[in-house]
Amino acid sequence: MPDRQRLTQTLIDLIKIDSPTGEEDAIDAHLSNILANLGAAVRHDDYGNLVATLPGSNGAGDQTPVMLSAHMDTVDPGRGIKPMLDADGETLRSDGTTILGGDCKAGIAIVLEGLTSAIEEGSPRRPVQVVFSRAEEGGLNGARNLDFSLVHAKVGIVFDGEGPVSRICVGAPAQNIVQANISGVAAHAGLEPENGVSALLVAANILTRLPLGRIDHETTSNIGLLHGGLKRNIVPEHAYLDGELRSRNQAKLENYTAEFQRAFDQVATMYPKAAIDLNIWSQYRAYDVSDGDPALADIARAVHAVGLTPTMETTGGGSDANVFFEHGIVALPVGIGVRDFHTTRETANISEILDGARVCQEFITAS
Repeated sequence: MPDRQRLTQTLIDLIKIDSPTGEEDAIDAHLSNILANLGAAVRHDDYGNLVATLPGSNGAGDQTPVMLSAHMDTVDPGRGIKPMLDADGETLRSDGTTILGGDCKAGIAIVLEGLTSAIEEGSPRRPVQVVFSRAEEGGLNGARNLDFSLVHAKVGIVFDGEGPVSRICVGAPAQNIVQANISGVAAHAGLEPENGVSALLVAANILTRLPLGRIDHETTSNIGLLHGGLKRNIVPEHAYLDGELRSRNQAKLENYTAEFQRAFDQVATMYPKAAIDLNIWSQYRAYDVSDGDPALADIARAVHAVGLTPTMETTGGGSDANVFFEHGIVALPVGIGVRDFHTTRETANISEILDGARVCQEFITAS
């Protein structure tokens, strides 16, 4: 049975190790040492992702391994985090000046405690591959650069969802990135504005033509960044747009991507002296799992085994699971007991994280 006190201390220790995206070396070294001490064969790919393999036990060694995954990086502000446990020992939070880092340190702690408890009890275990990725935040870059020749699992759990472990994410959208560099014509704003072409005005015309926000129940879009110009008395020569399209429906994603392209093309004809360099590409693809999927049934079995009722939900966000699906691995995200991801209000519920470790242990138990 997972140990609450040990789990809590493990989580606090992990949170105290700074690991913003691109600075995962310290947390990697810490985790590599722990996994090696548990008897895992620890490897790293060229990107620095951690892949650890533990054999099965008590006759389960010949089974195909299952995956347990989480990511090592956190968002900003995430340096010098001071985790604080409420007096009742139930809620962990930061001092309010940083994130907590429960995303995804709680997921990592769940995996470590689930493995440790299973090994201590000596119950039959399936072979396990632990995949701790780098640079998940902001683009799933660790998973996208993962050397999948190191990974033999075909099913698994991604411990990286909000709320309790009973929340199983069975559908997530594809994402297309939209970036545009706009070149206008600079001119003195007071002496000869008619000789300039404002790149910001071009950008504004584009924005008025784009379908933005929640388009329908499974499709969203956003332009999250616009910058350009130099000084108030210069007609701005350059502007930059950075945005995205998401949909759980691939056909809709393609249709709205084409609509974005048309909007940029229309504005380009309005400003023949301007140049618009538009780049749209796929960041990750959608996935959707049916009720009868064997991997989903396996995870639901583990949730039921600890006395919880699984709920199947879809999300508007992506995770490493999207990339795993592209490579034939059905690894579904579950909740890790954390709320308010990416904010200084972030909290971690110890009881729910303990439930996560119990589910983890049940999932790797040989059946």
